[in-house]
Amino acid sequence: MLRFIATALLTLICLVSCHGDRSIPDGITAELEPVSAVLTSRQVQRSAPFVWWEAEAPTKTNFPSPDRNPFAPANEKEAAVLSAGRWIGIDGNYDAPPFLEYIVQVPTAGSYLFYSRKFWQHGPFRWRWDDQPWQEVGAKPYLMDEVAMRQFVGANWVSLGKVELTAGSHRLRVELTRDRGAAAFDCFVLTKTLFQPRGKLKPDQRYAAKDLVGWFIFDPEADSFAASALDLRSLNESVAGENGRIRVKGEEFVHEKNGRPVRFWAVNTPMQSIQMDRTLMQYMARSLAKRGVNMVRLHGEIWSKDFRKIDPADIDRLFAFIAAMKREGIYTCLSIYFPLWLELDQADGFAGYSKQHPFSLLFFNRDFQKIYYDWWRSLLTKVNPYTGQTLAADPAVAMVELVNEDSYLFWTFEPYKTIPEPQMEILEKQFGTWLAGKYGSLDQALRTWSASPGKNSPKPPQADQPQSGRVSFLKLYDIFSNPDSLRAQDTATFLTESQKQFFQEASRRLRQDFKYQGLIYASNWITADPRILGPLDKYSNTVADLMDRHGYFGSPHKGERSAYALSRGDTYYDRSALLFTSFDEGQEHNFSLPIMDIRYNGMPSIVTEINANMPNRFRADFPLLASAYGSLQGSDGFFFFVMGYSWDASLGKFAIASPLTLGQFPALAWMYRKGLLAEGRDVVDVTLKLDDLYALKGAPVTAPQNLDEFRAKDIPAGQVLESDRASSIDPLAFLVGKVNLRFAKDRASARQVELSSFVDREAKTVRSSTGQLFWDYRKGLVTINAPQAQGVTGFLKQAGNLQLNDVTLNSDLDYGTILLVALDDQPIAQSRRMLLQVMSEEQNFGWRTTGSAQRTIESVGNPPILVRNLSGRISLKRNDARNLTVKALDANGYVMADAGNAAQFDLHPNAFYYLIEK
Repeated sequence: MLRFIATALLTLICLVSCHGDRSIPDGITAELEPVSAVLTSRQVQRSAPFVWWEAEAPTKTNFPSPDRNPFAPANEKEAAVLSAGRWIGIDGNYDAPPFLEYIVQVPTAGSYLFYSRKFWQHGPFRWRWDDQPWQEVGAKPYLMDEVAMRQFVGANWVSLGKVELTAGSHRLRVELTRDRGAAAFDCFVLTKTLFQPRGKLKPDQRYAAKDLVGWFIFDPEADSFAASALDLRSLNESVAGENGRIRVKGEEFVHEKNGRPVRFWAVNTPMQSIQMDRTLMQYMARSLAKRGVNMVRLHGEIWSKDFRKIDPADIDRLFAFIAAMKREGIYTCLSIYFPLWLELDQADGFAGYSKQHPFSLLFFNRDFQKIYYDWWRSLLTKVNPYTGQTLAADPAVAMVELVNEDSYLFWTFEPYKTIPEPQMEILEKQFGTWLAGKYGSLDQALRTWSASPGKNSPKPPQADQPQSGRVSFLKLYDIFSNPDSLRAQDTATFLTESQKQFFQEASRRLRQDFKYQGLIYASNWITADPRILGPLDKYSNTVADLMDRHGYFGSPHKGERSAYALSRGDTYYDRSALLFTSFDEGQEHNFSLPIMDIRYNGMPSIVTEINANMPNRFRADFPLLASAYGSLQGSDGFFFFVMGYSWDASLGKFAIASPLTLGQFPALAWMYRKGLLAEGRDVVDVTLKLDDLYALKGAPVTAPQNLDEFRAKDIPAGQVLESDRASSIDPLAFLVGKVNLRFAKDRASARQVELSSFVDREAKTVRSSTGQLFWDYRKGLVTINAPQAQGVTGFLKQAGNLQLNDVTLNSDLDYGTILLVALDDQPIAQSRRMLLQVMSEEQNFGWRTTGSAQRTIESVGNPPILVRNLSGRISLKRNDARNLTVKALDANGYVMADAGNAAQFDLHPNAFYYLIEK
């Protein structure tokens, strides 16, 4: 996850900065009571054999003895992390390759999966059984889990692949493949079936706890993918691309061959995921397809230590990963460049850099662009041996991203600081050429600026050098703070046009030079000023096939590493999205949520990074809000950030492979992808004139509380007002229907629906234009009431008895989600097969905090994840409800208990899913 630290540092800048007291409805306890329990383990019966041995007990070795291990546990708490309280390790320079040898007794012949628990990615090694060929484990193996022992030291399971062994005695030899550095091994295991890591526990052990009250341990089995009552694999094609390329048709994606619309319920996974062995790749793909996922965004750097090159072995692993996803009907989106993944130095051939991230460099430096295009050439033009196609020709590679989270118009564009002087010289000359083209000569441009400085005349940090064709750049603050300045206007226009031209040229190169046939999107970032610079950045992105953005919802979280991690001593507030709680003094509500989606130029719109981050008690609502309001707004894809091959062992800052997010995928993916909720009407249509944007007149994107045109009482409710401007967009419009923004060369216009028939500000409620969604931000409650989907999320206990069209819901959960969906394309009133999905709250075992409003983390806890016991009573209103059987399902969708009939049944404390059928 270290590669995502950089992403987090920038991504979280766009979160609301909050402080002060927060509010929750009366009757809801402010604190999440600590769990006083002792973690233990229990034995389970297994039919499949396994062989386990301790790494610190080799038959031969030149490692130091375990008591001389530089990474030995320093106390009982650290020792408890390890299998037998010890492990074997080494550090420093080696005279001879360090090795370990073991004699292992194998009970039965056959094919085994081989795993090692070791110290992170330290210590590349090779291994072999008897005289079989050596197998290499490089410097970046895929880590299946992580359990910290102390800061910077922890144990991780690594899958080493398959091995064929006869019954009897076998010799295993492990050799480090570097002549220096750290390495440590805890234990090894051979299994007949996929091993689900649980820290130091063996395959026949499970987590257990003494005195655990009000919560249950989430410890699912590895999925066997037997016939299941809950399997959404049929939502996907037999293979991704079976129906041709994903194409753009108007505002939506369609399959090329049959023209059917498609939405993407997707996840992000790090580029490190290509290091998985084939077994894990297949497991991940099948698990995601089962839960309704149809696209994966593969996000991370692909280059080698020499950033100019890509290791052919990594290309092969990438090919294998894409093929594994394709076989399960899952498309791939490639995101391979983010400036924070790279540090440049003078020795790299880019003058002026001194271990700096190359922000904005890609937009203007031809030498860097050549390296960038070489990456794409290496990936797109080689034949994938696992599919027989190049990635350029493979319809399973549905889309590619040109650059992640970078823009001339964001704060990282800081001339002469983040971009060193020698590189600024290149950009200044390009600016000078552009100005000469506009004004006839550079001297004329400078004279025009001097004669028309505007109300203010900002000065650049360095003097212009017109004799060398160079014009200096203003700081971004001086641009948007001085909109009347002609120099500011020209600077913003040039930066927009330069960025747009790069996106156009990059798209052309990928299509013409590398024959890529899929979709391309430009970038996804924010700007230093959302009203003035924001629309310029978005306009530059419209030259691609679709629009993308990123959005995170978080609590006010402060601490040294709070941008990317949870740490002892951090402070935070719990925050419900449903209440629009503001922590800014003098502001009652903050109506900014990442689910609010502006449609630009009638193009498809996706969110390739979205999440509700930890620490925050109130997160069970967020996946439902994305599915429901994404459906209302016609959003085309949500990509939850970020996960690996399976469930997370514990909760971190960006936890999605946990009960609250991944656990809610089945019903929400079904509702979103099947279109069970109707799209809303267009409630805002704004056209912005490009000349006005270049004149820094801005756009109505700051989303204040009201549209001032609609304050007039003489406008009839529900009617449409047309004008030549829109000074602001009411953020609650996003909860009513679609918000559209277009760019045009001619006239500006605004067509906006008066919202008073949908929004009751006194009652604090918003009804969607479809009538299917209702948001009560006084009570903190959202209800869904559609023919094929009905449910609720929020403060359920306070809501009491909820009467929906076809179902009655009652729960004493403080906070949670209950959703019923029809699985047979029939309305709930007639459906013969339905899924009920419920969720509450989650936390790590041992999570402890103090405080009431502002909370302080005393312990972030450890695996496993705990879920607050589920409770409630459900009744279907149908006359034949007693004839509908209800089966409680486990986390993998297998029947775990009979729950009665649908006339009335109680929720089990540890069941997320219920199959209701006739």
